[in-house]
Amino acid sequence: MLHEVEIINGEPTFKVPLSEILGELKDGGALQVLTPNEYHTTKQRNWYRGICLPKLSEWNGDTVDEWDLRLKAMCNGNELLKQEKILIKPGVVVVRLTIRDVCKSKMTAFIKNILSKSIEMEWDVVPPDPDLIDKNKEREAEDA
Repeated sequence: MLHEVEIINGEPTFKVPLSEILGELKDGGALQVLTPNEYHTTKQRNWYRGICLPKLSEWNGDTVDEWDLRLKAMCNGNELLKQEKILIKPGVVVVRLTIRDVCKSKMTAFIKNILSKSIEMEWDVVPPDPDLIDKNKEREAEDA
């Protein structure tokens, strides 16, 4: 679970009491501190994996993996996303596209491409919160 923090008078302040946040911890779990940019791209990736892909899968019955490949192919994934090389066996390498470790501006462009393509193709895509694709909000987060 992600919890936003504000720094007030040099002290971290959460929207949820810290005791509640710590109460969510499980044995073997961990806390992770994210920069504003990391938090922003985490929310973008969560929208892609948790809302966009399942909604498209539900809409036409294709699997989430099929939609993932389709969107990466149709929405400039080759130019915007990271490439992972996977060694299948000696001499055989497969390259796949991943949203892991993609910067905020490229992830924003990828989401905008998905939204544009969804209008063109009449896909049933629920847009993310505007702050995940709005350039002004993006600049504010970078300045923070």
